[in-house]
Amino acid sequence: MNASGSASAAQLPWWEQLTIVVCSSPVPSNPSTVTLQRVFASFAVVPDLPRAHKLLHLDGPQPALPRKRREAYSEFVSRVRELARNDAAFRRSRVVLSERFLFAAHNLAAAVRLVETQFMLVTQHDFMLVRPFDAPNLLRTMREARIVKHVRLNARSNVAHGFDTVVENYTCAKCHVALARTCGWSDGPHVASRDYYLRVVVPRNQQDQDGGRRKFMEESMHYGMLKAHAEGGCWAARSAVARGEPPVWPREWRKFGTFLYGIASAADGSYMQHRSLRGRVPQWGLPDTATPRRAGDAKLWKAKGRRGSLKK
Repeated sequence: MNASGSASAAQLPWWEQLTIVVCSSPVPSNPSTVTLQRVFASFAVVPDLPRAHKLLHLDGPQPALPRKRREAYSEFVSRVRELARNDAAFRRSRVVLSERFLFAAHNLAAAVRLVETQFMLVTQHDFMLVRPFDAPNLLRTMREARIVKHVRLNARSNVAHGFDTVVENYTCAKCHVALARTCGWSDGPHVASRDYYLRVVVPRNQQDQDGGRRKFMEESMHYGMLKAHAEGGCWAARSAVARGEPPVWPREWRKFGTFLYGIASAADGSYMQHRSLRGRVPQWGLPDTATPRRAGDAKLWKAKGRRGSLKK
């Protein structure tokens, strides 16, 4: 099917309008596929969601990865291909292995270019769906309310925290599900259109430092939307809230169209559950690319003049 979002495409069953995009890469848990199997099985929380096409895009191992880790990843890839052939939860899955090391943002961009549907549920290999959401009406909302471009299935409560610098309930005549707009762009599990990625997300990453080669997609997107200490960004909205004033949503925010599924409340959110495949092992098991996980680590990271990961 063409990804153009034409009227004919909108007449298809909703699950035919959506591709589930799962990105993966070498992790210390390889070659085990237990967590990935739980991820795919969790899609059944939403009726008919398992009927959607699935694209599992596997990054290539970086050259510095130790031989045993590369062998474990190779075995993991073989097991995943077998699951795609024989496991019911992997029905309609396409498995693609990159020929080279891409890193997070470029691996995701490569996956998006292969999608053939108008919409995508973008997730990662260690996020499980634990609460149902109204997928057909969410897609209907995103077709009709063009301001709704990026809807995250939050892994925590729908309140201002971390990336979500400002969160506020949002209503509109064409909104067929509850939504809360947020001044935060995260590559945590979310629904977006392929067109939005190709027109807005991927180009912003490519314009980032070193062509966005060693970035998470949210680094290229979130800071551009925040515009710290500058006019036109979400920094001003956050500052207003800090002063006890209602947020004035910047015009720039409309380009990003970021929302949380559900209402702005501690009682909503937590649609996803994260299961780390790395534990306390450094990112990719390589000390020179370790991601700070504690406050002390973050200080050390800054002392080296490098920006830490935005992952929670």
